[in-house]
Amino acid sequence: MLKSKQNQFSELFLFFSIVFVVCLLLSNILATKLLRIGNYSVTAGVIVFPISYIINDIFSEVYGYSKTKKVIIFGFIMNIFMVIIFSIAIALPAPVWYENGNAFEIILGSTPRNCIASLLAYLFGSLVNSKVLVKLKEKSNNKFGFRAVASTIFGEFTDSLIFVPVAFLGSIPIGQMISMILIQVSIKTVYEIVCLPVTTILVKKVNNYENMVEE
Repeated sequence: MLKSKQNQFSELFLFFSIVFVVCLLLSNILATKLLRIGNYSVTAGVIVFPISYIINDIFSEVYGYSKTKKVIIFGFIMNIFMVIIFSIAIALPAPVWYENGNAFEIILGSTPRNCIASLLAYLFGSLVNSKVLVKLKEKSNNKFGFRAVASTIFGEFTDSLIFVPVAFLGSIPIGQMISMILIQVSIKTVYEIVCLPVTTILVKKVNNYENMVEE
């Protein structure tokens, strides 16, 4: 782990922080649409949300849990900010000739239930992902690949276990909810495994870059 000062942030750290938060916001907007995979359903957020977990792995491995936690909390705050801005935009009157008001509200006007589900799932899922990766690094000599996949499984399971029941309990069958949880965890974990070679290379390059900056 880097020995840089606690409050010192590099340009690369800032870049990854921005990408992380953008992916988070996009995933919550995409969550308003469900995708069909065979006989199962998942939110469209699976398209982009795993990228934030890959960046989470990079943060946790290179910068440690403390700095990663700050980025996660910042993303949480920006998510709330986005919801507030969307709510204000929806509430403000539109011209009489504007015909897309209902569509705008349907897509961007998350219900309080979905908003709470998304925020809680992101916060706890991301923190668990980061914490597990860091703890495995401290307690064992397991390779990064194992730690990245293991932390993703725990993080994504926590995320889905919170989001799906809070968002859909009472509106879809329990069996469908369980399938949705398992499918989402499986897809995101496979996504992590497929991208693992790229993630591993990025971790090494970021680590080297930060060590050079330190020198």
